[in-house]
Amino acid sequence: MQKSILLLISSTLLSTNVFAASDPVNLNCDPLLDQEYSTFEFIDNLNGTVTDLRTSLIWAKCTLGQTYILSTNSCSSSGAENYLDWGNALSAAASYQVNKISGWRLPNIKELGSLVDRSCAAPTINLTLFPNTVSSIYYSSTPFKASSIDANYSHLVSRVIDFSDGTELPLTTPESSNTSYVIRAVKGGYR
Repeated sequence: MQKSILLLISSTLLSTNVFAASDPVNLNCDPLLDQEYSTFEFIDNLNGTVTDLRTSLIWAKCTLGQTYILSTNSCSSSGAENYLDWGNALSAAASYQVNKISGWRLPNIKELGSLVDRSCAAPTINLTLFPNTVSSIYYSSTPFKASSIDANYSHLVSRVIDFSDGTELPLTTPESSNTSYVIRAVKGGYR
């Protein structure tokens, strides 16, 4: 009897891991690592938005510039817009619309960081919830004073998260002003 139960448990665990590893959406995730969050903590609103039950934030399902495809409840694999300037990114998020839903903004660094799932790589996000996410650096609304770390310049820049590996960074090198980043818009919460 105990051997049967152990065999049943082992086969169940094995089949779960095989299923997770063969899931074409989340091939970027390691089923043996602890997830930072579960898809059960989110509601897919089936309109291009996803509600996070942990924070009550409403997220755009797609990276700005990608097209939300209603028939498949997915995002186009191309079209993500890059922004060279933080001010332009703030404006683009504020004027964003998906399915005639407006009122978006750039998330602060803590809000954006709540989407990072380090059990996934390149991008470090759950692709079931956020399909075709660009493995790139995403802007936040959180400012960072570059002179506070003795950088070569003293203008105000944004904190960002690199979703290729989940790292939080400030824009700290002069070259970063020539680099473009992408946006995931959010609604609700504190501004």
